[in-house]
Amino acid sequence: MRVLVVEDEATLAETVCESLTAHGFAPVKTSSASAAYEALWNHPIDLIVLDIMLPEGDEAGFDFAERVREAGFRQPILFLTARDALSDRVRGLGMGDDYLAKPFAVAELVARLRALHRRGEVRPRQVLWKEVVLLPEERQVRVHDSPVQLTAKEYEVTELLMLNPGRVFSREDILERIWGLEYETNSNLVDVYIKNLRQKLGEDIIETVRGMGYRHPG
Repeated sequence: MRVLVVEDEATLAETVCESLTAHGFAPVKTSSASAAYEALWNHPIDLIVLDIMLPEGDEAGFDFAERVREAGFRQPILFLTARDALSDRVRGLGMGDDYLAKPFAVAELVARLRALHRRGEVRPRQVLWKEVVLLPEERQVRVHDSPVQLTAKEYEVTELLMLNPGRVFSREDILERIWGLEYETNSNLVDVYIKNLRQKLGEDIIETVRGMGYRHPG
């Protein structure tokens, strides 16, 4: 599980990342909202651990969470903060998925993150784009209201891109998320699948971002 840790207190951030690594997580450490937003676009992230008070301001964590959701990212967010007022908790749980006040026990943080990961990303019932409709609950894609026959992996690639419109995924990101780490990064497997999906769903369903990877235009 790849965890984006957004914490500007260097010692605490290092401690959290070391603890997460010891429990089998793969943390990505950032110290500001701007750096975290860039990391979210450039790394495959499963969970977000977010402080409220960051270099950008005392409300920066809340602002970041709102910006993340507006951009279409659906990874679960756990607020980890010294602010434990009821109003902050209510606001945090309304904008994110969990809230843990400092000081905290590592065991509780790990347990909460694992629970969030089991719950998974919040998925819409359907995603519409031109004549294409993605139905995550049914694991189905329809074009002009007719189901399209996709292999399991073709569907997973389509879902990954359509649930994250505008986000660029490198070939390595797609290989790791869909096929796992056993595939070599120089494999042309992703290119083959992208070509097949364009034939089945339309040439403009997936954009090539030169030198970076692929994205759904949204």
